[in-house]
Amino acid sequence: MDTVVSSLVLHQCPVEVKRAVLASMYAVLRPGGKLVIADYGRQRTRLMRLAFRTVQLADGKEDTQPNADGALPRLMSGAGFRGVRETEAVPTVTGSISVYVARRE
Repeated sequence: MDTVVSSLVLHQCPVEVKRAVLASMYAVLRPGGKLVIADYGRQRTRLMRLAFRTVQLADGKEDTQPNADGALPRLMSGAGFRGVRETEAVPTVTGSISVYVARRE
């Protein structure tokens, strides 16, 4: 596969499931393949942290807090992805959504 895209899924998963999903994404990508994730990322401002509480009430704080703390790039790297970077952070009424890209080497 050349590209894998994930949108607004990982914030709902326990950390171990986040790791397993990222490992599966890595496994299906060909060398040089691209990963794109759009999901709740690090909530940088007081306003975004406050807005994100709505998501945490709906999806549970235990599963969502790692995203709010900015864990996704570290988890992506831990799954073997290289060149992990956040390309955009979009403030929304429910918190900041980040776009992350990385490659499988």
